[in-house]
Amino acid sequence: MTPPSVLHISNEPVLGPDARFVAAFAALAAEGHLTHTVISPRADGLARAVATAGEAAPRLVFVQTPGSFPWREGQVRDLLRLLGSPPVVFWEGDAWGGSKQLPPAARAWLRHADAVFSVAVGEQKALLGALAPGRIDYVPNVLPLPSAEPPADTPPSDDIAFIGNRYLRFGLLERVVGNRDRARLVHGLQRLPGTRTRVYGRGWRGPGARGPVPFAEQVPVLRRARVTAGWDHYNHHHGYYSDRLPIALSTGRNHINSRQPGLDWLPGPDHGLHLADTPEAAVELARCLLRADPQALAAAGARGSAWVRERLTEREALLHMLSRHLPLPAPPDDPWAAFGPARCAAP
Repeated sequence: MTPPSVLHISNEPVLGPDARFVAAFAALAAEGHLTHTVISPRADGLARAVATAGEAAPRLVFVQTPGSFPWREGQVRDLLRLLGSPPVVFWEGDAWGGSKQLPPAARAWLRHADAVFSVAVGEQKALLGALAPGRIDYVPNVLPLPSAEPPADTPPSDDIAFIGNRYLRFGLLERVVGNRDRARLVHGLQRLPGTRTRVYGRGWRGPGARGPVPFAEQVPVLRRARVTAGWDHYNHHHGYYSDRLPIALSTGRNHINSRQPGLDWLPGPDHGLHLADTPEAAVELARCLLRADPQALAAAGARGSAWVRERLTEREALLHMLSRHLPLPAPPDDPWAAFGPARCAAP
């Protein structure tokens, strides 16, 4: 039997093996579960992308967050008509709300989506549900498959590593949800006495500020620290965290992160993940972890790394999202069964 064809509409400016979900689709294709065609109007231009899509004859269309490409309603409708109106699975991998408005491209695709998955629910579920005709389900941010290799056994040279941008406008903090708390955390970490803190991202100054780090270099940067830290924007969104959380856990280091509602399904300190309600509590956690037994920290970090790499990668996310429409194997029950029924086809 010929495997079903999936058209993956990406938002990446450059398509390559490190682009989101590309390696995961390639893994499922290598296992014989499907064939995969990926297009990106940002990378190739709309005309070329549509021509490639037409040759794929897909059984299903997977739309990755449209991002900045200005899809119009008529373009979406014409493309789906060209493809024979296959089912559309839409993945929203970002958080929206407040001053950050959902872009028109996302609105255009949501109106044609048969299934919608979002990395945040609650307020965001209501926002997406006002546009999408079907149900909105939760799927968390996951580990990019190229980052899922076991981490190299390298000794740390720093104490704390933080990755994340500080958003400024005319020298003042922008009113992005969580931006001010993120700044409080970083300033607290920078003031810990006798601590080698390294801060990566735009907008930071002071001790240890290192500027932006390329996405592909996040893992080795985080591996250089004994403890990693992050603070999410939109930390009132139910279930939301950025992909930096699974990336940090995958490194085998203990990771400190903001606590959002709806994260009870994640592992805890015994797997190297420590959630804090305030920036000040996160700084105190960092202080305590740096004083903890190194062997106990390493053991907890190793458990967290294995948990993420075995259960929370892009491959498992695709199995969860696509198996309503395609005969795919089920992802592990832990944690995917907690997110509601997402499959009806047998392996």
